[in-house]
Amino acid sequence: MAPGPGTLAFFRSLPEFRRDALTQFWQAAMTYGDVVRYRSLWSAYQLSHPDHIQQVLQSNCGNYRKGRDYHILRLSLGHGLLTSEGARWQRQRKMTQPAFQSQRVASFMRVMAGHTATMLQRWEVFAAEGRVFDVVPELMALTLSIVSQALFSANLDSDAAAIQEMLAVGREYSVKRAWSVVPTPLAIPTKRNREYRRSIAAFQQIIDRIIAEHRGSVSRPADLLTMLMEARDEEGAAMSDRQLRDEVATLVTAGHETTTLVLAWTCFLIGTRPEVMERVAAEAALVNAAAPAYEDVARLKYTRTVIEEVMRLYPPVWVLSRTAAKADSIGGYHIAAGSEILIFPYITHRHPQWWPEPESFCPERFAPENSASRPRYAYLPFGAGPRTCVGMHFAMTEILLVLALLLQRFRVELAMDPATVRVEPSVTLRPNPGVLIRLRRA
Repeated sequence: MAPGPGTLAFFRSLPEFRRDALTQFWQAAMTYGDVVRYRSLWSAYQLSHPDHIQQVLQSNCGNYRKGRDYHILRLSLGHGLLTSEGARWQRQRKMTQPAFQSQRVASFMRVMAGHTATMLQRWEVFAAEGRVFDVVPELMALTLSIVSQALFSANLDSDAAAIQEMLAVGREYSVKRAWSVVPTPLAIPTKRNREYRRSIAAFQQIIDRIIAEHRGSVSRPADLLTMLMEARDEEGAAMSDRQLRDEVATLVTAGHETTTLVLAWTCFLIGTRPEVMERVAAEAALVNAAAPAYEDVARLKYTRTVIEEVMRLYPPVWVLSRTAAKADSIGGYHIAAGSEILIFPYITHRHPQWWPEPESFCPERFAPENSASRPRYAYLPFGAGPRTCVGMHFAMTEILLVLALLLQRFRVELAMDPATVRVEPSVTLRPNPGVLIRLRRA
């Protein structure tokens, strides 16, 4: 059996885990090694070694279905790509994948640039006034505008408050439920359950309305929803309205919050390293702000290393979970059927065995000559294996373009002590209390 804290010790330490999960899981990895066993109402195994992660996510992925945490997300996202399993997932992946191919992503460049230009025009006032502001809600509004335009060819400004409420309520609900030893059934009408169900219903009504509008349109726009509606499986069947809703809910939720956080953490880190910011700004001159091309983004090579390093230090998805369908052996340790597998990109990304000076912000570590010898599964900001994020290229294109357009106009100055920013491991990895910045004209 793998080493780890005993059952009583684990339950005693639960308050510490709830208070500072990242530190507790990190200390467990440093104390017990690459495979850590937790014993509570079921056995869970924490994996840190790239070879073990590869076994679960790639070479023996058929034995590992989505873990218990995804059951919680299924309450709000239904059976979309993020939460579905088996034949259902394979069908949806094949039908969804073409919508995110390079040429499709390239067609959304003007959408990304247009909404970014609108935000930056508003920021001109902030810069002129020397205003200090939290960049997180600003970027959240931007990425929601981009994903809604790309998905639906629609402006969701009037629905933004309901969507943001659903995300906030859902985030809090999911975290509390994940840490509950015996969660309260959703059917019981507690105050939290009622609030959660109400916010989910409002979100679903928005999506259902948009799907109905697309269905009734004589000429559908060339957006992602139209592509999903026109997709057919191997038997010629289309997605049902329920399946469309689940996929759209997943794309809106996962596609806009994670992108926001990568951009926010980037502002935070380049604010501490002006010389890095200037190198990115120099590359930004390669982008035609008026009509950016997909090829422009491909030339932002140093900027890409900066983003990759940001996602190493602050991966927006900080934990992945799986459940073993059958017994297995990982690292020489027995894994019983039904065991929970916990993979922490946050820990593996900072493990000194794979990353020299792991706490430092060093984009150069992602230069090709410095990456060649690194194990493939030591870095997984978008997941890995067959279930790698389907929107990875869309997200990277958006992040690179927004950052380039931002630094064409402004320089970012942190308006807070970096030491006061805490990493909050919610459903995603969030900066708490936010990222306060001040802008100056380039």
